[in-house]
Amino acid sequence: MEIDSVRQFFVDPAVIASVRFLIVLFGSVAMYVFQLNRGFEGALGFLRRILPGRSDAFYSRVDFIVVSLAGSAIGQIIFEPRTPFQALAAGVGWVGAMNSLLAGSLRGFRSPGGGQP
Repeated sequence: MEIDSVRQFFVDPAVIASVRFLIVLFGSVAMYVFQLNRGFEGALGFLRRILPGRSDAFYSRVDFIVVSLAGSAIGQIIFEPRTPFQALAAGVGWVGAMNSLLAGSLRGFRSPGGGQP
């Protein structure tokens, strides 16, 4: 009888969705940590403007929370992962994409006409 209740727990759609979100969160956190080595600023500039006069530790901690949770939520909504691999890719992909955009990696992009976009 206990095995049936455990089995029901793991096939519950809410549990499955929660596990997928946790995998997306893991991917977001992992990519955030890896991107720090490349100078990823995250939301630090924004946080310093809206919450002035705080310590660097405060900004770093809030940035970690904001980027990780927002990245997870956005990755979950945009990519709608159905498998653990898709969930991991959603978390890693979203934070990586934001880093690329915020770092200005598109500065060198040229439109087909030769000018800047």
